[in-house]
Amino acid sequence: MMNSEIPWDRSRMEFNPVDMTVSYDGGMRFSAALPSGESIRIDAHRHLGGGGKTPNPIDYLFASLGGCVGIKILLALSDHDIVPDEMTIAIHATRRQTMPALFDRVHLTITLRAAVDDEVISGIIDQTTTRFCPIAAMFAEVGELTAEHRIVGR
Repeated sequence: MMNSEIPWDRSRMEFNPVDMTVSYDGGMRFSAALPSGESIRIDAHRHLGGGGKTPNPIDYLFASLGGCVGIKILLALSDHDIVPDEMTIAIHATRRQTMPALFDRVHLTITLRAAVDDEVISGIIDQTTTRFCPIAAMFAEVGELTAEHRIVGR
């Protein structure tokens, strides 16, 4: 049986506060100024009066979830000297039908093309969604967060 405990260096942990300024740009558009000097454009969803040409806040929320989970999985895989040839994270989420319409169920399907054992990736995904990705942990605090994986082409 392989040990699925992931040694996690403190330098990989994120405890710093986040500071960001989001400014109104007219219409239903905003921009978020990042510490790097970059800017993220945000628009309301079309049904709320947005133009539909720029991601809306929910798009960014789920892109952030997928990115966070992916980065943390890559870091954990690197501890096992594994670099996947491909990885996708499909996200399916449902909302409560009452206000506030929180996301009550979020399911991740992680597909990897890599030489990795089921047990190892199961442990990595569990650690990632419960401990290492703060965005996944926040979803789990307000609803159910589940994940499955598929290993292809090994």
